[in-house]
Parts: sequence; C-alpha cells; structure tokens
Amino acid sequence: MDIDRLQGFDLSEYRRLLAVMVARYPCVGFEVLDSHSAFSKFAIVRHDIDMSPAQALALARIEANLGVRSTYTVLLSGEFYSPFERSTRELLREIGNFGHDIGLHFDAAWHGIENESDLCEAIKWEAGVLNRLLELPASRQVKMFSFHNTTPFTMSCKASHYAGLRNACAAYLQENVQYTSDSNGYWIHRSWQQLLDEQPDRVQVLTHPEWWSAADAHPAEKVCSHLASRGRSTWISYRTLLQKANRQNRTGLSVALSEFGELFPNDGDRLMMLWLEGYRSEAFLEAFCFFERQCRRLLRRYFRFEQRITGATVQAILSDYRLKLDPLFALSAFYEKSVGELLGFPLRTYRKIKRHRDRLVHGYDGVSRAELMISFELLIQAVGRLSERGSLLDNPSGIRMLPTKGTALCRDAESLLRWLEANHKRLDLSLQTIRQLGQRQRQLAIKVGGC
Repeated sequence: MDIDRLQGFDLSEYRRLLAVMVARYPCVGFEVLDSHSAFSKFAIVRHDIDMSPAQALALARIEANLGVRSTYTVLLSGEFYSPFERSTRELLREIGNFGHDIGLHFDAAWHGIENESDLCEAIKWEAGVLNRLLELPASRQVKMFSFHNTTPFTMSCKASHYAGLRNACAAYLQENVQYTSDSNGYWIHRSWQQLLDEQPDRVQVLTHPEWWSAADAHPAEKVCSHLASRGRSTWISYRTLLQKANRQNRTGLSVALSEFGELFPNDGDRLMMLWLEGYRSEAFLEAFCFFERQCRRLLRRYFRFEQRITGATVQAILSDYRLKLDPLFALSAFYEKSVGELLGFPLRTYRKIKRHRDRLVHGYDGVSRAELMISFELLIQAVGRLSERGSLLDNPSGIRMLPTKGTALCRDAESLLRWLEANHKRLDLSLQTIRQLGQRQRQLAIKVGGC
C-alpha cells in the first residue's frame, strides 16, 4: 500500500481539493441519470455517512462556502449513529438547509435481500421513513440511494433507478464516469488529486466524512475518536436527564459531578467516564498530570507577570526533567505557604499520593481500590484549591520578588537559579542538582547568543 494514501485527510486539504475541482467542473447531483446527454462534463461529490454526522456537517459548511452542491446519504440501520436521535436529526436537517441533497444509504444485507423485487420494496420503505423523519418538503425529498457495504448481489444491481430512486452504482456511472473513494480511510483506485490530474470529463468522488478531521490521523485513530465522542455524548445526555429531573447520579465518589465540569472544562466527562468504566489507574494518573500542569501554569503566570522573567526561561527550567522539580513545592516556596495550606491536606498525604503515582507508573501492585479512590478524590480537591476560581491563590500578596532586572536570557536564568538555591530544602532539591541545571542553562544561552 502506498503510504501517501494515508496522509492528507484533514479539512484544509479537503477544502483545497474541492476548490480545485469546482474551478474545473460544474458540481451536480445524480440527476445526470435522468438525462445523460444534458451533462457532458461534470463532477459529483457524494458522502456516505457511515459514522459521523457531525463531520458531515463540517464538510457541508466548507462546500456551502465554496458554492458547491453535494449529496449526503444517510444510513438508517447503522451501528455508529441513529438518525432517530434528536441531535443527529438536527445535524442532518442542517446539512439539507445548506442546499445539499439528502439521499439514502441502503444496507441490503441488513434486510437479507437477494432479489431486485425485494430490493425495491425495502428501498421505498426506508426512503419514506427518512423523508418523514427529516420532514423534507416534496422538492427536497430523497431522490437517490447508494449501497452500504456492497456485495456481489448489490454490485449486480446496475439499473439507473430502483423504487423510483436514482442508483449511485448505475451502469452508466460505472462505465462513463471516473471514480474514486476514500473507503476505510485511504483512497481506493487512485487519490482525489490523481483523479484531478487525469482531467477526465466526468468524475464522481465518494468520501466518508469520518475520515476528514481538523488534524489528520490514522483511520483507526479516527474511528476510536468518533466512538469515544459518541460515548461522551450519550453520557452527557444521561447525566443531564437526571439533573433536570432532580435525581441523584450516584458514582461512588464524594466529588460532585458538577465539580468535574468546572475544574476540567474540556475533559471532565471523559475523566469521569474513564473512572466509572473501571480504568481507575488511568483516571488517577491523568488527574495527577492535570494537577501538575495546573501547578506549572501558576508558576509560569507569576514568574512571567510578577517577576518579569521571560516565558522561554521559565519553561526551560520548569520542563528540565533532570531537575525533577516538584511544581507544588515550588509554589509552596514561592507563596511562603505550606503544602497543607495550599492543598487542604498535609504533606505526608501528598507524599503518599505521589507514591501511588510512582507505583502505578512503573507497573507495581500494592495500591488498593479504596486507597486509589481516596487519592483520586484528594487530587480533584487539590485541583480545586489551585484553580483560579478558588480564593487561596487569587491574591498574590506577600510574594517575594526575585532580584532580577531586565529580561535577558542570562539574567533571567541566573535569577531563577539563585531562587532555587535559596529554597532548595523546601523544593526537596540538592544544591548539586541545581548547579548542574545552571551549567546546562549557561551552555544553552551561549549557543543561542544570550551571553
């Protein structure tokens, strides 16, 4: 397999390819099957929505901005989404409101169909359901269909119409229109760019929206991302339902679900689901990483804005893994407050949480479920204490200013290093470790011309 076929499946590339195509071809729908002679040169853009209506809407917006009309086929019998869900139905209706055609993505195997007579009946029935479900007006009702997971039987169905609907696999299209597809997340036959380079008069490009994302990734990664997104969406619907009904959502944790949303605005539901699904070690480790990032963020904030030390210098020292600086101890020294004052629980408890972290990272046993739950809840409490919403760290009164002037690389680094040396006991660092860091920073500064 050509490795290049796994690359370039992102929204910016989609926009580029589409812009090239619309500059060369009029984009039409499957009405070409009604009158072949009326269309000598054209492009058909078709999307079979197998997995992600949300990504389909993202493509629909791009096309609308470029003035492109395309066709989106909807699968009624799939396992990855349901058009009967209210949110999904609204997404599909929004796609139609952009002026795109809505078609039927039909799975003959789901019906157990083996002859064309039964095929017509089932297509007619599903098309009627889809029309009613999306409340499509007569002028915009379903007028075409495509086959899902083609079989030898469906590939033999080459008539231009079945049950009055245009067939995306009609003989005319197979014999007279050059075709490519991104099935399974890579180009079948040839890439879209290769098809454009060949410059045929008539083309059909089939894409599946789930493969086109803001950032490219391997197909299996995208599938898992869509599945995880659907799981979170279902969980959010469930907890919202209980909340509106004023019912309890018992998780076994003393931490309220609302706290997760406030403290982890982008990841709260995912972190909670990870814990509730039984991946407790993973949830704990991720919460600990978030806690440390929170500490570093606060350090960077005050070093940069209160001490006027450049962000590059702060980042270089805080991210030096050989220093092994605990950002919490740095905060404690910086604010001249004990760990207990910062976190709301004593230093010995924090050290125990760190031991749990170390054992889990290195794959050791010995952390019981009960201990892990206590440590997890305390971490969430600690994140709350360090959050900017809390009152403890909102007022940086009493902060000792570092003896630095200017923002040159060497002066900033030397100032921070002197502060580290003065507080090495509170930071749990040896002077030798700090001095070795100083040597590395000075060598780096010389290389970049800072000294």
